Amino acid sequence: MDVFERVREVNRGAGLSEEHLTSARARLLTGIDAGVPAERARRVRRPLFLVAGAVAGVAAATAGVVMLSQLTAPEPRVEAVPVQTLDPRPHGDPLPRPSATSGTGATEPFPGTTPQAGQYLHVTTTVDSLLYRDARVTVFTWPWHQDGLAPIGALLVRDHSETFVPADRSGEWRGSNGPNSQRLQFFPEDQWPAGELAWDNLFPANDSVGRWTFTGGFDTEVGPPTGSTEYFAQFPRDPQALLEFAKSFERGYEMVPEQADEAAVITIMDALRSNVAPADLREALISALALSPLVEATPSGGTVIYRARFQHIDARTDTLTVDTTTGWMSEYTLRYDRTDGADGDMVPTDVPDIRYTATVSIVDAIP
Repeated sequence: MDVFERVREVNRGAGLSEEHLTSARARLLTGIDAGVPAERARRVRRPLFLVAGAVAGVAAATAGVVMLSQLTAPEPRVEAVPVQTLDPRPHGDPLPRPSATSGTGATEPFPGTTPQAGQYLHVTTTVDSLLYRDARVTVFTWPWHQDGLAPIGALLVRDHSETFVPADRSGEWRGSNGPNSQRLQFFPEDQWPAGELAWDNLFPANDSVGRWTFTGGFDTEVGPPTGSTEYFAQFPRDPQALLEFAKSFERGYEMVPEQADEAAVITIMDALRSNVAPADLREALISALALSPLVEATPSGGTVIYRARFQHIDARTDTLTVDTTTGWMSEYTLRYDRTDGADGDMVPTDVPDIRYTATVSIVDAIP
């Protein structure tokens, strides 16, 4: 069980109606909080993630947090909580470089990054997320409900996951989640140990590791399995066509042009962040990012950092670091427009609300 599922468990049995719980589950599984019209701007669209938390949320490829509180609390809501870390890079081996034996050929984009028959794409992901709590014993993510109480404490937690994608994507996918909710830092630090004891009761760490198996990709109730050949076949390879396609992909409502432009960048970053997109699509996704006026690209020592500032879907800034040799994501961050001390926020603004870090390699077998 990862951090997203465990936030759903906070105060289970506190008197929430079955109608509320059913609504929360439905919103989580369908990901309807992915990108919002202006009149629903306070409901947060969280990043799509196809690798970490595969067991908990692969159907929607989106994780969620349910605000659960005492009987006297307002009606709960669903918020997505993708996650981040204080460390600039994940632990583990660096991204692999091309080799003469692992690629599909000289004409392939990012040669050496496509597994051959019998091999697996191995993706390890670390996801760190910032959680808040209030005096009403509610755990939530920024931005909290407008009618809610200001936070009195915050906690940065870390989840771990790994995924093995077979060369033949119609085959058996395997992976694991955990350990989860590992504690990195408390805010404000001068409140502890009393504050730490409060988190012990609200959101204890989970050291267990759960393993999962899917066939042909991450199971979904509608459409092809996420990550499958059929799933990625939907994405145009022409960068301009891909940018247009991404504006409405898996969004069942109309958006104003400014929202659609932001939605396109989010969709493209989501696909790159998964690290399971095929090489030709990664090349197209990167080229499509370069076409968006919302994105700034900064080369940095063998990588390119793509930065996008959003105002119409969320007030936030996303960054995506991509290795120029492999097209794989090594780091992603999401930072809401928090201001030191604003609305009682005690977390410094240089701490992202979410950070993903990943390593990717090609292996001959699953351990």
